[in-house]
Amino acid sequence: MEQNGNGYYSSSSPFESSVSHTRNASFRHLNQRHLLPQTSSQNPNEDNIEYLFSQLSVSQHNGEPSYPAAYGDSSVGSHLYRPHVGGQTFSVQEMGQNQQNNGVNSCLSMGLQDYLSYPDMLGSNIDFRNSFISNVNELPWADSSGFSNGSMTDCWLSKIRNSHSSALYNERPHWLQEPSNYLPLGDLRGMILRLAKDQNGCRLLQSVLGRGAKVGIGIVFFEVIDYVGELMVDPFGNYVIQKLVQVCSEEQRSQILLRVTRSEFQLVRICLDTHGTRAVQKLLETITSQQQISVFMSAISPSAVVLAKNINGHHVIKHCLRYFSIENNKYLLNVVADNCFEIAIDKSGCCVLQLCVDNSRGEARDRLISEITANALLLAEDPYGNYVVQHILALKFPRITANLLKQLQGSFIVLACNKYGSNVVEKCLIESNKEQFAQIIWELLRSSNASMLLVDSFGNYVVQSAISKSEGPAFVALLELIQMNVPRMRNNIYGRKILLKLRERGIHF
Repeated sequence: MEQNGNGYYSSSSPFESSVSHTRNASFRHLNQRHLLPQTSSQNPNEDNIEYLFSQLSVSQHNGEPSYPAAYGDSSVGSHLYRPHVGGQTFSVQEMGQNQQNNGVNSCLSMGLQDYLSYPDMLGSNIDFRNSFISNVNELPWADSSGFSNGSMTDCWLSKIRNSHSSALYNERPHWLQEPSNYLPLGDLRGMILRLAKDQNGCRLLQSVLGRGAKVGIGIVFFEVIDYVGELMVDPFGNYVIQKLVQVCSEEQRSQILLRVTRSEFQLVRICLDTHGTRAVQKLLETITSQQQISVFMSAISPSAVVLAKNINGHHVIKHCLRYFSIENNKYLLNVVADNCFEIAIDKSGCCVLQLCVDNSRGEARDRLISEITANALLLAEDPYGNYVVQHILALKFPRITANLLKQLQGSFIVLACNKYGSNVVEKCLIESNKEQFAQIIWELLRSSNASMLLVDSFGNYVVQSAISKSEGPAFVALLELIQMNVPRMRNNIYGRKILLKLRERGIHF
């Protein structure tokens, strides 16, 4: 051994020795006193820092193992332990050198400025840069020479163990847990699909795609295109597809669309999925060419009824109605009109049907309204269908209103005492003209059950709506009916509501 300028002995550079290892089939915490070699009288410098560093090997960012390892291996010659990763290594990689000091201090500074890394099972380096120590002399446990009889090793090992123990024993690689901006995308080839399905991996890919680099977009696109349908319904993968369709080229977007429409009903199944519907809607926001729109509409239109009645699928139908032309939606509207009643009595479907009416014109609209009018009586008594009938009345088209009132004629008294039908009768009174209003009132008053309206839990609202409009002889006849039933109404909660409404109009009984 030769003595250097600082009085320390070394026969070779402390970074030339390879790290020895033994087999260990299970994980274990390595106690520091077991790691340190026993001091002998023959080698008094065995426990100094130079000797400790001689047990470590250095890799120059080449991603290659520092020494061969097998499942269950732990590093024995160094003071670092590694997770259960087969065929991989745990090494110290050089980030930079601090040459302010010579001898051991130089080695120590350089070694502690290095960052710890190990390749994951697929060969990508994972680095831990949170435990850098820039200057060993600043450490409270270091003496003037830069170390203190092994205590430095204890503290360093404890720091690393505390900082990274969770990462070392985690099954997922560190770069999946904490996406980094400095990880080269080329190193992820062959792992894009796996990353896309991981919570943090999908964030990493979104970050890569967000930079807008054609190379990065191309790599991600090439590896996910065959699995795009699978990723669209994945809890994390759908976010990658949403980002991809925003930044990819027109040609790539067409390929994605062709992939999800290649097999029958594949696109429909995606639209019915909680995650898939979001990805499809994002795709719809980005497709612009007539060919792309035609391919999409041809794929979903035959299943318009299923989509319209589904809590997820109806959002896709709404998007098409709002953003595509009437001509593009023509086939879709025909399918909806053919199944008007079935869609109208569904919670989601009634909303879709109203939007179909609003976003259609000409022949397509006339057909929809005609189908709704033909089923108006049944729809008026339905929990959801009554909203469709009210929506038609709210259009304020005289011809449509007249046809609808004609369809309901003779059933107003029954509808007025119905929970849902009463809403339709109220809407008819509000939207009708004077002549139509009078016809409805006379029909109600001529009924043998007319007085029941005054104390009915639903009929009283119809009477209140009639009082609000208060027009012509029909209204006078209604007041006469009320006057005849005042004692009965005063003893009924619903009758008192009608009397209170009359007082608001200045009429007292």
